[in-house]
Amino acid sequence: MFGSPRAAAVGRFAGGALLLCVLGLALLVDVGAGTLGNPGTGIVLYLSTGVAGAVVLPVTGIRLPGGLLAWAACGAALVSLACSAWLGVAARDGSSLDKASDAYALFEPTALIVLLNVTARRGSRAGTVAALPLLMTAVVLRPLVIEVDEGSSIVALLLTLVASGALAAGLTGRLVAVSRRQREEQIRLEQRLAFARDLHDFVAHHISGIVVQAQGARAVAAKKPQAVGDALGLIESTGAEALTAMRKMVGALREDTDPHTRAPGTDGIRALVDDAVLPGARVDFTETGPAGELPADAAHLVERVVMEALTNIRKHARGCTAARVSLDVSRRRVTALITDDGSQADDGSRGAQDGRTGGGYGLRGLREVADAAGGTLTAGPAPDTASDTGDGWQVVLQLPLPLRQVRR
Repeated sequence: MFGSPRAAAVGRFAGGALLLCVLGLALLVDVGAGTLGNPGTGIVLYLSTGVAGAVVLPVTGIRLPGGLLAWAACGAALVSLACSAWLGVAARDGSSLDKASDAYALFEPTALIVLLNVTARRGSRAGTVAALPLLMTAVVLRPLVIEVDEGSSIVALLLTLVASGALAAGLTGRLVAVSRRQREEQIRLEQRLAFARDLHDFVAHHISGIVVQAQGARAVAAKKPQAVGDALGLIESTGAEALTAMRKMVGALREDTDPHTRAPGTDGIRALVDDAVLPGARVDFTETGPAGELPADAAHLVERVVMEALTNIRKHARGCTAARVSLDVSRRRVTALITDDGSQADDGSRGAQDGRTGGGYGLRGLREVADAAGGTLTAGPAPDTASDTGDGWQVVLQLPLPLRQVRR
């Protein structure tokens, strides 16, 4: 999404090569003009130029740690400022430094400006706060240390503009990098949430079925031993389905693919209802409208809601004898209604299924997905069957067609 590592490496290499060329050209200009050989400057310009070069040259080819980079830049700036102070004192003591041009060369300010840009982009927070003012002062002050005249003022102004541009570019690059890391972290968080929902929706559905079937097998083992074989067969098939769902999600994590790629239609929903196991209850399925044309993304979301609703019926609907899944598809909307006649459990877990009163993590996550897709998901007592005892429950999903783009 943010560019391949190879392209980024090529870009860094090209940028480093360009900086080396600029620094090399500046050094050639200084040598050709004889600036470094001026007898009035002595060893001072050699010292400040050498320190600036020793710090900036590794930066062009090596990605130094942020703290080391920033404090090395501070050191180079302090050496430059110390040399500027010595040159200013020497000029006022009557030495041969009688021209502002004697105080600076081209390589040193170029190297300090490069350090200013790189430190602003990659330096550690504390080191950058200390280094940036020192580097700016070192670049701008040098032409003015011997005398302030028209020529030195123009040079100082030009250096100020260039250094300000380098600083702005560096800080912009730093902000872009921070924003990129935040986007990447947000994407990773959304992916973790999506897979957490899938784990709950698919795996918990199968595991709860296995638990119910095992409990039923143990209950009938003493009275009807011949029925145990059928129950074990159901447990085996349900466990195999759970393993298949897990493999799909693990494969998606490894290969960065969507595990739910499928053709449009309601075949998956119908198969889910047909395979549903609700002890002592029947499950009916009805559909109206052009269900075979239901888009794959909408069908997938409906299937997840139906799966979660059936799992909650199995876990929480006490005394349930009948459940119904109704699907109404039109060109603009799809509505899924899942109802049952179970009663409220003593612990109130049935009322917590709406995801608003401390439970219902599955429906809570699915409500977030439905909201993101432009739809609604509600859960509560069924108005046609509700009574004072809390009998009857319904889950209603309404989605527009086509779905608003769901962020995964």
